[in-house]
Amino acid sequence: MKLFCFLLVMLVIPLQRAASASAGDTYKQNEQGLEKQFDAFLKAYHKGDDKGMEEGFAVFRIPKAKEWFADHFSAEDAAQLSGAYDKQVTDAQNSLIDDLNTADPGSKFHLRCESRGEVASGTGKGGSGGIQPVKPVQVEQFVMEFVSGNGKKFLFIANFVYLDGAYRFVGGGGGPFWVKM
Repeated sequence: MKLFCFLLVMLVIPLQRAASASAGDTYKQNEQGLEKQFDAFLKAYHKGDDKGMEEGFAVFRIPKAKEWFADHFSAEDAAQLSGAYDKQVTDAQNSLIDDLNTADPGSKFHLRCESRGEVASGTGKGGSGGIQPVKPVQVEQFVMEFVSGNGKKFLFIANFVYLDGAYRFVGGGGGPFWVKM
């Protein structure tokens, strides 16, 4: 019986470590870190694995988004933003998949990211409008060049906050999504 318990523990511990490692992966806060963060999504795309693409893109969602918005925006604005956030991320994922399919369906893509630096996170178009954060939010913008094995390519511009060791999507090329609301 002791041998059985020992073997069971020896099997469970590595499984727990593997699960926690994948859930807690961290990426460098630079262009190469963002490229690495896309690996699982791009591998799943190449395999045509819808569930894998969903799981691979999940790392770009703000963990505990409702709490994060509540911490950075007024209560009224936080409720509006957290309600809209899931749609923003899902739309970005679908748009990226559409772009991959248009460029070179089913191909293996390589990604190269180029930082455009920080973008304004508290003003809308033309410096007015939009939802204003109550505390600073550092938003980084990247131009991402996706290149297929056949040499076909396209650009995708996105904005991210770096949070808990990973980049989290907060909007397309025009800035974070709250400046457009």
